[in-house]
Amino acid sequence: MKIKLVIGITLFFLSAGLRASTLPLDSILTKTMNAAEKYNELIESYQAELYTRTYVETLKKNILYKYTHLIPRFILHDPSSKEVLIETFGTLKYDFPNNYIHNIKYVTGTMTRKRDLEMIPFNFFNINVYGENTNDESFFMPLRVTTRKYYTYRLVRSHSENDKTYYTIDFTPVFNNQKLLKGSFVIEAGTWRVIHFRGEGIDIFADFSFEINMGDKWITNYLPVDFIVYQTTSYLGNRVASRYLANIEYKDIRLRQDIKPLHSLNISDFYKLRLDSVPVYNDSAFWITHRPIPLQEKEKDVAREFRLQQQIKQAQQAEKDTSNVMKAQQFAQRMVMDSEYSYKSTRIGYGGLFNPALIGYTSQDGITYRQRVSFNIDLHHNRNIKIKAFAGFMFKRKELFTDLSTTWNYDPFRLGSMTLSLGNGNPTYSSLFIQQIQDSLNEHGFDFKDISVNYFRDYYLKVFNTHEIANGLLFNAGIEYHIRKGASNTAVLRSAKVDSEPIEDLFGTRKAFAPFIRLTWTPEQYYRYEGRQKIYERSRFPTFKVEVSRSFYNIFGSTSEYNRVEVDMSQHIPFGLMNTFQYHIGAGKFTDQKTEYFADFAFFSKSNFPEIWNDRLGGGFNLLNRNLYNVSDSYIQAHLMLETPFLLLKNIPFVSNFADTERLYFSQLYTPQILSYTEFGYGIGNRFFSVAAFGSLHKTQFRQVGVRATFEL
Repeated sequence: MKIKLVIGITLFFLSAGLRASTLPLDSILTKTMNAAEKYNELIESYQAELYTRTYVETLKKNILYKYTHLIPRFILHDPSSKEVLIETFGTLKYDFPNNYIHNIKYVTGTMTRKRDLEMIPFNFFNINVYGENTNDESFFMPLRVTTRKYYTYRLVRSHSENDKTYYTIDFTPVFNNQKLLKGSFVIEAGTWRVIHFRGEGIDIFADFSFEINMGDKWITNYLPVDFIVYQTTSYLGNRVASRYLANIEYKDIRLRQDIKPLHSLNISDFYKLRLDSVPVYNDSAFWITHRPIPLQEKEKDVAREFRLQQQIKQAQQAEKDTSNVMKAQQFAQRMVMDSEYSYKSTRIGYGGLFNPALIGYTSQDGITYRQRVSFNIDLHHNRNIKIKAFAGFMFKRKELFTDLSTTWNYDPFRLGSMTLSLGNGNPTYSSLFIQQIQDSLNEHGFDFKDISVNYFRDYYLKVFNTHEIANGLLFNAGIEYHIRKGASNTAVLRSAKVDSEPIEDLFGTRKAFAPFIRLTWTPEQYYRYEGRQKIYERSRFPTFKVEVSRSFYNIFGSTSEYNRVEVDMSQHIPFGLMNTFQYHIGAGKFTDQKTEYFADFAFFSKSNFPEIWNDRLGGGFNLLNRNLYNVSDSYIQAHLMLETPFLLLKNIPFVSNFADTERLYFSQLYTPQILSYTEFGYGIGNRFFSVAAFGSLHKTQFRQVGVRATFEL
């Protein structure tokens, strides 16, 4: 069956290319792109052996060079040497449509730590030249009809060899952008398959190029067998050049059948690079046998020099203890990056005291800083206990937020977990003040001169259980216990009336005992497994949420009695290449308020610390004064976001080199007291930072502008 399929495809393209030598460029591209669509879905699965070799040379350096390794996942280099040599050998497994598992089994060379191996661009070695984009969506490939509009093409050569005609075509992007390449590819007439592919691109601090050679035996004609990647990184007066080689030897190739496989929502191992336990293996006989690309003389010199230096270091360490110097370097590095420590079955994670990724800025709240520590205790059958401690400080408001959560993951196969969480939440208002605040809003609009102080601080204890009823349907049930303390300050009641309730009766301590249940449903939920741990991924349908809570009076000192109901719907809709539209709609209401209560919603609350570029969708406003989250017993909110790599910056060469994607934001809020509040914004981001600017309207009146910025490493 498989042989007939290959023969049929070959005969079809041969018959279509009998007069290939006379075809114009447009016809060549049309046939090539039609063939690429078929070749993209030709392979069902394969298993292969993958060999890689990395060579790094420092071309220029200054005093800052030796500190570059303190920046996590930035650039592969050796602070104590100008050259680096690394070899790896492992297996590569592929399953249609784009599930890759790269398992590195052996490594040798001058730098063999896990964090060093993570900086090798292994993502280049699973590039499918026939795809619309790369597996990690780094850039668009030029061989598909959907990407043709982003490139211009030029036929630069046609030649014949062994009774076959070949075309060499150059392609260039229509505008400069990190998502677009320039380069060339060689096409074989008749089959219209790629023989050779070359691409060049830009990154924030680097220029790179890569070449791919396709196989010349049977079905490897449609698969890559050799890769070479060149990369030059320039930063702060330093320049580092890298070369990466890879060779793939296929062991088992299976073609796709005519019969479509059963539809499965399980997409386990979408892409995984296994580096957890890679042994350093320096047996020269092993590498001579498994090294398909002989070492160059320069690389042999690097290996010999490294072995000599290792012998010298061992001799020096026998005479002099250098552990203090190494400890100082490790301490400095751990101050600026995430760190993880392991002891038996326990893993400890720490954010780094001066980690830029933990710093954020918004014009509303100023500079914010957060810190986190985590403990992960592994149990049998992928069960675990996770302890997370969080603390964040808002410098402009001089406020500290904390949270300590412990989660027992008792049923990873069905997402079963029990969580205990305690900390302090957003300051909020008592319902006794809401009428006063609402009157101020009606009289002055968004003038907060009379409501400038948050009256109550919130301290909470939450206990809840999560479990999967069916795939995509989650059930949460738990109890929230709040203790809210008010600050007795007459200044907060500048607009209070003479006959107002006495101040001593308005302040004090309030408590609320509120059980709740939440249902979350996502139809056709795709998922994957890591061991027995189930992880939700994506769906083409919205996610629906409903939460109902009831506060009971006089239980554990509770002073509140009310109901709270909230509904929520969100969806991520991809369209085109790397374009997405996302929306988030929600509403909530307090009912049956028999006592004093606090309008503290679950899906409508202030986010005090800016999230990274890939933050959760919507659910909060960027410029809305935080007082307004708690001055109404109901709300309706909507958030829209459009993300695309080609929007406004595509024709600005310098700026477009730094922006991976652009975003447009639109948010709308309705409450009985705020009939219309609108926010709109524009943002850009890449793998190092994100920044967005926002504006707001109250009804039709323009209110203010602001920015949000975060770092990400």
